[in-house]
Amino acid sequence: MGRKPCCDKVGLKRGPWTIEEDHKLMNFILNNGIQCWRMVPKLSGLLRCGKSCRLRWINYLRPDLKRGGFTEMEENQIIQLHSSLGNRWSKIAAHFPGRTDNEIKNHWNTRIKKKLKLLGLDPVSHKPIEQTQESQEKNKTSEESNSLEGQEEILVVKTHDDDDHAKREIQATDEKHLVDELTLNETTDLLRNYEMLCGNLDLESWLNQDANTCISNCSSLSIEESNNPSIDESPSLQQDCLLQWVDSVDSMLSWDCFDQLEQDFLMENNQ
Repeated sequence: MGRKPCCDKVGLKRGPWTIEEDHKLMNFILNNGIQCWRMVPKLSGLLRCGKSCRLRWINYLRPDLKRGGFTEMEENQIIQLHSSLGNRWSKIAAHFPGRTDNEIKNHWNTRIKKKLKLLGLDPVSHKPIEQTQESQEKNKTSEESNSLEGQEEILVVKTHDDDDHAKREIQATDEKHLVDELTLNETTDLLRNYEMLCGNLDLESWLNQDANTCISNCSSLSIEESNNPSIDESPSLQQDCLLQWVDSVDSMLSWDCFDQLEQDFLMENNQ
């Protein structure tokens, strides 16, 4: 929230003050004293803003106002106060009765500042210009060094992060190689077990036995059919023989090894 305006500024007069307006303002303040500046224009019959009346009285119309140029003693006092107070013109003007803060500020910017520069002094720090330049260069170098240190710290952090990432990648590749070696070892073990099983089996003798049993069964069936001409020939008997032969093969061999081998080959092809 801002400060409430002193007036509506509608129908007010602007521009330089006339002699009649100065007399009205001086007579009102000398007779009634300084009151609320917002009410002064209405009570004195002026079509001016309260702020304009206050500035006109303080800077031009008050009777204790001191006019004329500043002396050397006043300028030296202004320089001393400025070195300790800075640009606080209202506090500096309090040490000069009859002088306004605006007048002192204008005199500083137009005369005293140029005078200090000709003497080789900095008007801000009141020190020799060479020292101020050296201090500024030192500040710049310190700021640059701080920025470089910050950048180096960021680079160190980034390098640490990159090293960690590279180590993680190496560990992942090592784990993959170990998994591949384990799968290869498992497949080789399964193949060896399969070879051992196949080596222990005498397939030729086993096949000859199955063939003899099948022939004997067929012969017996043919004899029975010849003895019993009433029975029709059907393929169901042949299917029963085949099923018996498959069951015997399943009992001799274990198919779990073949399932495991099939899964391993599928995994290798997918990779």
